[in-house]
Amino acid sequence: MSLVTSTTSNSVCTLALNRADKLNALNRDMYGLLTDGFNDANNDDNCHVIVIKGTPGIFTAGNDMADFAAAIAQGGERFDAPFQLMKAMLSCDKPIVASVDGPAIGIGTTLLFHCDLIYASQSARFHAPFADLGVCPEFASSETIPALLGDHRAAQMLLLGEPLTAIDAERFGLVNQLLDSEALDATVTAVAGKLAAKPQDALRTSRKLLHVRRQAYLEIIERESEQFGRLMKTDDFKKSLEMFLSKSKS
Repeated sequence: MSLVTSTTSNSVCTLALNRADKLNALNRDMYGLLTDGFNDANNDDNCHVIVIKGTPGIFTAGNDMADFAAAIAQGGERFDAPFQLMKAMLSCDKPIVASVDGPAIGIGTTLLFHCDLIYASQSARFHAPFADLGVCPEFASSETIPALLGDHRAAQMLLLGEPLTAIDAERFGLVNQLLDSEALDATVTAVAGKLAAKPQDALRTSRKLLHVRRQAYLEIIERESEQFGRLMKTDDFKKSLEMFLSKSKS
């Protein structure tokens, strides 16, 4: 079974994370599959809308830290796989709808700021613990999170590492609607269907006008990645990674 499934029905492509036994933690294979999924859907005339989702109870635990450590050990200063996904999402011309059931951690949170519509369950939680791991924000979250939440709440997420609850995520405008887990899939399917049925040129033109900062985000991502790579060489990061991996084994 693929770690990321891609299915297209009624002009909606659904990319589903499929590694529930590892809390949908993203390894390099999954990043590659997601990147290909977004690129393929964007180039498919039969696809009008893209949905990204996890499995019941978990959106994603973020980076697979064991895979992350293996990538570093193989000599890369910069873990390129996430950045390829970021570029694929930012170059996508089609609406992206996210379905979030349970925790969304790390890039699981930061990628949501580049989706057009987000529907979440009451159990959703949004966590960006980069400083705790000895690294810094990514996916332009150093701009997108303060822009939505304000500087002080952004500091609460990005400096203190405190998660954003589902209720606060809806209150602050990150999430369009909170739902019971049982109603989440049906609601997202209905919303995606409405988008897919609209005049596509008008829809994509409107979306392009709404996303005028995409080029700026690419530049921010590059700046963030330079600092991310620098921090990955520090003793603080190495200690944090060792502690995380030892806890996960215990």
